[in-house]
Amino acid sequence: IIMFVTFQSKKLRTICESMHEANEIFGDKVASRLRSRLSDLSVTDNILLLPVGSPEVCFEDGEECITITILGDVKMGFVCGNTVQPKNQDNTINWSRVSRIRLVFIGDVK
Repeated sequence: IIMFVTFQSKKLRTICESMHEANEIFGDKVASRLRSRLSDLSVTDNILLLPVGSPEVCFEDGEECITITILGDVKMGFVCGNTVQPKNQDNTINWSRVSRIRLVFIGDVK
């Protein structure tokens, strides 16, 4: 099973699909690292085991999400995209069983 990534907004999709757009908004270094993280995500089956980007669970606007560091303090945030969220006994998301994630922000871009 590989990770399936969707996008919260058309703007985020455009940034992730267009090298030019990402470079315009974030500069070459962050844009290049963003492409690397997206590539890493496309071949993982557990976002928490991503060997780069220091994935961590947090809450953004009251919703459980995972952030991945792109470069410095620029992070990208994902929420569970599974139709039925796999849950742990404490009612948090069991991220090891999530196969669909939705990108909700990159830095302060939503």
